[in-house]
Amino acid sequence: MRYILATDGSQASLKATRFFVRHFCPGPEDEVFVVYVFPLPADREVYAEVAPLPKDVQDERVTRVARPVLDRTTALLAELDSRVEEVLLLGDPAKEIVVFATTMRADLVVAGTHGRSLARELYLGSVSSALTHLAPCSVLVVR
Repeated sequence: MRYILATDGSQASLKATRFFVRHFCPGPEDEVFVVYVFPLPADREVYAEVAPLPKDVQDERVTRVARPVLDRTTALLAELDSRVEEVLLLGDPAKEIVVFATTMRADLVVAGTHGRSLARELYLGSVSSALTHLAPCSVLVVR
């Protein structure tokens, strides 16, 4: 099986990771991908005039933010027998996770939810909601 743990470092995503560890038993033949997407605005050209945006995951600004997020999440997976791989991407989190899940032929995406109200979700967007509608595989949303 190939599992994707979507993380943003929030308590909700860490809770989803802990849930995954408690309720799934991935073995040595399974793969677990911990995916963090450094969010970039959709209209990058507009923002580029205000401040230069990162162009790749090697940008120091990206790694400075992503490293602690990935470390906190993978630390929760230390007891697993399976191979755990960290993945760092740039862009819209929902879109990038869907593309990655499609490319990797994932069996399950696990994500946390912040439990926002419908109005806030419509305004801010919801990665977990988008994943449930767009992912090519099953999605487990942990509240």
